[in-house]
Amino acid sequence: MSADLKQPSLARESEPTAGSARGPVWLVVLLMGLFYWGTLYIDENSGEFQAAVYRPYRSAEELAALHPKSKRDEVFFQGKRLYDQYCSSCHQSGGTGSTVNNCPPLAGSEWVLAAGPGRLARIVLDGGQGPITVKGQLWNNGTMTPFREVVTSDADIAAILTFIRGNKEWGNNAPLVTPEQVKAVRARTADHGPYWNAQELQGVAETE
Repeated sequence: MSADLKQPSLARESEPTAGSARGPVWLVVLLMGLFYWGTLYIDENSGEFQAAVYRPYRSAEELAALHPKSKRDEVFFQGKRLYDQYCSSCHQSGGTGSTVNNCPPLAGSEWVLAAGPGRLARIVLDGGQGPITVKGQLWNNGTMTPFREVVTSDADIAAILTFIRGNKEWGNNAPLVTPEQVKAVRARTADHGPYWNAQELQGVAETE
């Protein structure tokens, strides 16, 4: 018997093995770039993932702002803008007031929700000073800034009062305040000067 038949062949192929190799850098950069672009695209066009929102609009709030509004809504949104500008730093954006600066709340306040806006208009026009009880809590030594010479437009004052008195998110639901109502209060109180106190205000009829 020959030697070739007795010994296994050395030429037999070996089993395949798995290895690792470094991927091309350009491919990694391309994938990262595509991921970044995709993120920007989704953020720009997803409309906050709301089916009713589509390009070029980006949110439901943006769409709502474009809808036709009633006269009251127009005044309310104007009042919100002015409230944010002049009032929110003290009374807070939610109308909760602040114990830090001794500023009483507007949300649910009996002074805000009186039968008419006259008392509140007086406070906005000429400010308030001294102790006042709001929602059963006594607020001592607070001072409300007069706005008679700051906000000279009766329409703007009316808008602020409409926002404060009619803000349903605060639990307030009083009717629209008109510039004519503010003008009448401004005229009746022209000689009063700053400031009003709680006792004086209680002596004023709620509808005046």
